[in-house]
Amino acid sequence: MNTRNLVSEDISTVSLPNLRHLRLLDVAISESSLTAAANKVHISQPAASQAVAKLSEVFGARLIERSGNNVTPTPEGDIVVQRARRALEHLRASGPNLKGRKPADRAQTGDALVRYASTAQLRAVSAFATSGSFAAAARKLGQAESSVQRACRDIERIIGVPLFEGGQRKRSLTGAGQRLAEQASLALNEITLAQAELRERAGVFDSHIVIGALPLARTQLVPRAVVNLMSRHPAARIEIVDGAYDALVQQMRLGACDFIIGALRGQDRPKGVQERPLFKDSLCIVARAGHPLAGCKVQGAELARFPWILPRRDAPARHVFERLSAQHGLEDPGRGHVETGSLVVVRGLLMESDALTLISLSQIDYEYTQGLLVPLDFPLEEAHRVIGITTLSSALPNRLQQNFLEFLEESSMRIASGRI
Repeated sequence: MNTRNLVSEDISTVSLPNLRHLRLLDVAISESSLTAAANKVHISQPAASQAVAKLSEVFGARLIERSGNNVTPTPEGDIVVQRARRALEHLRASGPNLKGRKPADRAQTGDALVRYASTAQLRAVSAFATSGSFAAAARKLGQAESSVQRACRDIERIIGVPLFEGGQRKRSLTGAGQRLAEQASLALNEITLAQAELRERAGVFDSHIVIGALPLARTQLVPRAVVNLMSRHPAARIEIVDGAYDALVQQMRLGACDFIIGALRGQDRPKGVQERPLFKDSLCIVARAGHPLAGCKVQGAELARFPWILPRRDAPARHVFERLSAQHGLEDPGRGHVETGSLVVVRGLLMESDALTLISLSQIDYEYTQGLLVPLDFPLEEAHRVIGITTLSSALPNRLQQNFLEFLEESSMRIASGRI
């Protein structure tokens, strides 16, 4: 296998195959015949042979074995075909979600993308969705802005639905455009995962993992797992991003984030995502050392005397605060509060004021160990959160990603057992 053609790159710059060639390969393996596949996709036998040769060149490996009229996949071909089928299914799935078309036409829309769209066109729509403008998308792709706009207009013509709205200076995706961008991004991501898996088969673990880390996961859980992963696979490229939960879910839908680590949402989780619990984490009320309430048994009424630092509204810890507030009247209409998901800000505010917050001790392990921040003696009911992994329901991790998840489980066991 030639791994020189499989250099690990970002999806915006990596060499991508022709979608029609991938469809041909899928049919050829399903039919066990390149001739039958050529007939089914309406190309000549020589063109089919050239298409498979092109795919082998792009992926740097022989993908099929031919014996007479029979075609079977090589081990590398199995990898490519599995990911190709998933990519094509993502594109077909975009049709039923396009509300701008009649129900009878929606399935045809997905098929039209598979038949007529190019990876370059899909990449243009995906780049716009992740960067927010044609100019930014062009910079990301290293292309002229006019080329990106033309590619996006081509996709609009293929599906017959407007993808963009607004004026020239402030263009944005329509609802249909957003849904198509998500499916296009996931399809492209499957292709890059195929390339990563081929490198893994050759013993090269250098692909790119993007981890969305929610507040609790940023201090110990994710760092420990990353350290262990880099020890085993030093060529791996890890990107850790933070942000609000909803924003990270959207990044995941666009193939720009592989999984989210942190507090699970349970029944409130968005459609299309799945959750894998790791451990339960308890919250407590925390203040600076020397706080007027530190070191004594606290009554509920006393909690209302002090300002609060609140978790974001989408965070499970916020629901705990709201229950606590309803019981003890913590939110005074005449007094403001600070809302943040930043641990750095929370620590700074606690250290410099008499503010209180709800937080896990594992998130402030250093400050707690050093005696800078202390938990108050106040019992909390139903003040635990389930910490775990959130992924798309359709996700199929490669070996490097699976290794990270295994190290994440090891890290979570240490935290849950108190061996931090």
